[in-house]
Amino acid sequence: MAENSCVNLAHFATQQRLLFADFFKHYLAVAGPSRIFVIAVDENAIAVAERLARRVNKTRCVEGKSFVDMALLRVPISFRDVAAQIEKWVSPTRDHGPAMLVVDMSWGLETNSATANFEGWPALAEALTRQSVLSIASLYNRRLLIDEQLLVALHGHPQILTSAGLVSNPHWLPSRLQTRGALREQVDFWLGAIAPELRIGTSAAALHAAEGADPMWLLRRSAEEPGAVHLDSRDRWKIRCFGRLRIYRNDGSQVNWDPPGGATRKTKTLFAYLLQKGGHGASTDELADLLWPNADDIETARNRLYHTVRYLRLALGQSDERDGGRNYVRREGSRYVLVPPERSWLDISTFEQLCRQSQGHIKAGASDEALICLQAADRLYTGDLFEDIPVEYADDGERDWCWSKRYWLRDMFFKVQRDAARIYLERSDYSAALAHCQKALAIDPLCEMAHAEAMQVFKAQGRREAIDRQFKLYLDSLKHFDDRPKSASLQELHRKLTA
Repeated sequence: MAENSCVNLAHFATQQRLLFADFFKHYLAVAGPSRIFVIAVDENAIAVAERLARRVNKTRCVEGKSFVDMALLRVPISFRDVAAQIEKWVSPTRDHGPAMLVVDMSWGLETNSATANFEGWPALAEALTRQSVLSIASLYNRRLLIDEQLLVALHGHPQILTSAGLVSNPHWLPSRLQTRGALREQVDFWLGAIAPELRIGTSAAALHAAEGADPMWLLRRSAEEPGAVHLDSRDRWKIRCFGRLRIYRNDGSQVNWDPPGGATRKTKTLFAYLLQKGGHGASTDELADLLWPNADDIETARNRLYHTVRYLRLALGQSDERDGGRNYVRREGSRYVLVPPERSWLDISTFEQLCRQSQGHIKAGASDEALICLQAADRLYTGDLFEDIPVEYADDGERDWCWSKRYWLRDMFFKVQRDAARIYLERSDYSAALAHCQKALAIDPLCEMAHAEAMQVFKAQGRREAIDRQFKLYLDSLKHFDDRPKSASLQELHRKLTA
């Protein structure tokens, strides 16, 4: 920070409507940039921020842009494009005195690409301040953003604004160490920040380069410490498990599951199974039995597994591990373990966090924040878990590695639709409420909570015939499932609503 006068700070708030108010109240009392640039969700939010800034100091020049204007919602998101938009915006007034860019970080929940690449922001903020372009203030709503995003904020900014003013952030890491530093180097930096005598030079840092690739990443996902990515590129996967299994690399390309000579369905199944097993991995016999349950003998199945592992490594772009190359599918004795690039993003993890986050907002009566989380979760669910994995592998009663998880996540998706429908019903937005009910019914025509919410919407509209029609749709759908009993609670709700 001593290189220039620009600051790179994070501000944490607990209410979205007070996000800018809290920041301007605390920051403008201790600093006075002559120009303020605001990035917010839409024109209304920009107008509020501009009014608040001018109220503190009437002479300040305040301008605003939306998330869309600044390329934050482009899919896929490119931080090079975002940087170019910022530079184009602020450069004409560069000679007019100190400037600060104030950013509402809720853009990270607006698109799936933004959510998956959220950790790229701190590196961009660091680059802009290092070049003395302008100061950056990133505003994080603690009750809105998910845990991983808040950890990105905690590691990504050297200063934090509190009610007492600016304080140094003891958890900050320079983007260089976050993107390419070994864990030993990161620990050395933190200890040195506490006391200079605690810092020791790690001469053999390369020996620790693999420490960041934690094979327990899936089992302990919530405890990970995401870091900022460099503005260029690095190994990092965005793994999409909902719908078709897809892996996106940093350049936006997808993993090709069909290398010459490989069996696509078995290759995908092997990856999905190892992904679910996390750091524990799976034994060769376990994998052989999963993929070739009817093989003549176990030795034949093992040989086939060896070739499938080879094709999976080729699909993932793994180098020859004998030459010290990347090792995404690691052999440990008689077991195989999947080791994705460190800090890879997983849609399941983000989906679960958003669902939990929305429940907290609903209980607190914060419907605006709840709806943002519900909409973000809704966008992530593009189909059932691993829906392109063949049923003979997914419906494995002995291991049950996919089926139960698939239906548990589907039930969470139904609750997302129900909760969103209830919020829209409270706001008398009946068409939006019914649209969420239909999303659930398109997947499961017998989804009781969707039928119930739809009938509640029709009751609010005073449409008795529509309530009867919705209940009849449920009964007609029930005829196709001999083993599903008629819902007593749905019958009782229909009786009450039509009494």
